[in-house]
Amino acid sequence: MLIGDTMEGKKVRKKLNKKALLVIILTLYLIIMAFYYFLTLPIKNIIVTGNNLVSDTTIINAAGISDYPHIFRTSTKKMTDNIQNLDFIASVEIKKSITGTVTINVTEEKVLFYNVLNSSFVLASGKEVKQEEATILGLPTLVNYVPSDIYEELITSMSNIDFDIISLISEIEYSPDIKEDVTINDSRFILRMNDGNYVYIDIVNFANLNKYKIIYSSLDKKGILHLDGVYLDSDTVVFTAFDALREEVGDEGELSE
Repeated sequence: MLIGDTMEGKKVRKKLNKKALLVIILTLYLIIMAFYYFLTLPIKNIIVTGNNLVSDTTIINAAGISDYPHIFRTSTKKMTDNIQNLDFIASVEIKKSITGTVTINVTEEKVLFYNVLNSSFVLASGKEVKQEEATILGLPTLVNYVPSDIYEELITSMSNIDFDIISLISEIEYSPDIKEDVTINDSRFILRMNDGNYVYIDIVNFANLNKYKIIYSSLDKKGILHLDGVYLDSDTVVFTAFDALREEVGDEGELSE
């Protein structure tokens, strides 16, 4: 009986060993197959979000995945760096999915205006992107020379202006306030608006421009709005209608400062 029990016990142990070996082999097989799957998984879908100025194709080409390579053989860091080197791109976030989807989310730079003197788009970061033509719609155009120190201040000031306000500006002209050869205000600009109004504003009071929509809604005529001498917390509006100016100068093309 003792001998039989011992042999039976040995047989049971052998069966358990075979099962354990089978489980190990199956586990290794699954691991190898999973590794092979991820290693050879091609990109099946590319999603690009957050872009308006830069096309999907440009971003995908910069990432180097236009031919849909193996998803986990591509370097996320390399793709990110290449995309971020594109004009108008401020930041990039890339996510990969085990389903074969690559999602590229970009944040574009805020474009402030087009400078005709050096044929470039000026970004809120201070970067200038060379373009022979103003191909981005809804941006103002800087039409004349601005001293370098005031130019830098203009960029900083405009970067704090709501973009829906910026899109209402047609032209920006540097127009210092000079009376009898004496410069009264060397940081003043005249803005020609798409709605037909003109706005005088200077660097110190540039934030007043964010109130333009509210001010415009209270006007019933076209004319010249002076925001260069109005404090930010003031409700004072200095406005002269073009009709009144025509009576003074007899020429609707002339502007009174």
